[in-house]
Amino acid sequence: MKKKFLVLFIASFVWMLGVGAGLADTLNLQTLPSSTYAGHYVGGIGGNLNGGYQMTFYCDDYATTTYVPSSYAVAISNLSDLSKTKFGSAPDALSKYQQAGWLVSQMELNPTQVGPIQYALWSVFNASTPSAPGAADWLSAAGSINPAGFDFSSVKIYTATNTVNQEFISGAAHAVPETSIILLLGFGIASLLLVKRKLHNKTARKTL
Repeated sequence: MKKKFLVLFIASFVWMLGVGAGLADTLNLQTLPSSTYAGHYVGGIGGNLNGGYQMTFYCDDYATTTYVPSSYAVAISNLSDLSKTKFGSAPDALSKYQQAGWLVSQMELNPTQVGPIQYALWSVFNASTPSAPGAADWLSAAGSINPAGFDFSSVKIYTATNTVNQEFISGAAHAVPETSIILLLGFGIASLLLVKRKLHNKTARKTL
């Protein structure tokens, strides 16, 4: 009985220590991108968070180096709170992370442009990123987006708790449908339901 109580006490103490310290999340980077551009790997890196399901992570941090495979503790943020991010102290931090989220979405939509888009993503936060063909155009396009037209809720930022490893992003910005499109879609669905109802009534009368 005493032994059971001691084990329970130790387990509770360890759990309380973990809660108090805020158990760190671990970013596991496992596979390098499949392509290179202008001398660097570009595109998504395969891995997981805390040993969970497979995810794709995009690097926004050119000035630091991370070797793959590797694992390290990270703070996870979204765009509503950038206080723990690497570049969150910049006056225009929110705008820059919105641009980063948009560029990630463009990598997924334009696989043949991954190279230039990756360099544009690095350039959002680091002006000393080397120039690469096409990158300036993508960077300019990112700076011209209207953030109100996009949903950034799926964008997550993984910032190393040390000063050695790079910062990564997962998720992407998604365009928000315009009100007129939503209304048109609603009208179309309502019309289809009305036609279906009329056909049903007509068939019912014939049966009678």
